[in-house]
Amino acid sequence: MTIVENLSRPVSDVEREYAAALERDAAQLRRIVDLLQRVDVDDPLLLDVAEKLDALSEHLENPIDTVTETIRNPGWRHDPVSGVENAIAPPIVLEAGPDGTVTAEVEFGLPYQGPNSFVHGGISAMVMDHVLSAATAPQAGVIFTAQLTVRYHRPLPLFVPLTIAARLREREGRKIWATGEIVVDGKVAVSAEGLFIEPRPKAAQ
Repeated sequence: MTIVENLSRPVSDVEREYAAALERDAAQLRRIVDLLQRVDVDDPLLLDVAEKLDALSEHLENPIDTVTETIRNPGWRHDPVSGVENAIAPPIVLEAGPDGTVTAEVEFGLPYQGPNSFVHGGISAMVMDHVLSAATAPQAGVIFTAQLTVRYHRPLPLFVPLTIAARLREREGRKIWATGEIVVDGKVAVSAEGLFIEPRPKAAQ
């Protein structure tokens, strides 16, 4: 389902249609990226696919209609972790529990591989930064990462369901601390803690 929300004005049917198209486009590009990791390097189809992708790229560089930027206002729709309009995002769908804990289930495929058959450590760090900041969002709204500490306890396998969780630890003025982990088969594979800063009010800047 396509959802356009968090806008400060009503959303038109045309904007919803464009948003739905962007979401479908990103989903198909995500699928293509994954499939390109699987196809044999000597498959003749690759030549045909390359030509079609070239044509598509040229079309997008010279669009017939320019899409308004207003439908992209909700940043979460195109960020690299949970953005449904971003083809490099898994995407990760976060849920907030009654205790404020943010959780998600995800399964990483070949586009996120580092060591053979395992998730790249940089992907784990990016995901933890995102989820930790989301855990503080109900308290702070807009925040910026000041420090992120990531510990790798064991490799994260590809093609295996993983559970991600994060929670607010404490707050001191504009400083907010959060902790979280990625769990596989009931064991912590990656843990992280982050310090986030809430911007000063504009009047105080």
